[in-house]
Amino acid sequence: MNSSAPPLRIFYLEDNPLIVFHIEAIIEDLGHVFAGSANSFAKLVGNFDAIDVDGVLVDIDLADGRTGPVAAKWLRDRGIPSVFVTGQEAIAAEYPETALATIGKPVSDTELAEKLELFRRTKATSKTT
Repeated sequence: MNSSAPPLRIFYLEDNPLIVFHIEAIIEDLGHVFAGSANSFAKLVGNFDAIDVDGVLVDIDLADGRTGPVAAKWLRDRGIPSVFVTGQEAIAAEYPETALATIGKPVSDTELAEKLELFRRTKATSKTT
């Protein structure tokens, strides 16, 4: 992260608590803010008013089924960018218009850092348009 840039607020849509814990640690080690998580699209929608984020990391398969792509589109329609984080990269590739990028699992610190910066660029672009 650019040391002069403010930290990003990142939310994670993932149904495996061990993966959430791991990604939370990486996000915080990178100097960003982990803004919470939900394990299903339904819980994301139910808690949406309480979510203030710069971007959302989205798994493909969640507690309520293969709802990650639907969640990413739902977020996009509300002006919130997302990045898929999944072991199912071929499925993520079927939805190129819904997420900014895809990170394959297992997640590397370097790749996560690079992809999180897409949220910053998207935020800057949306303020200038």
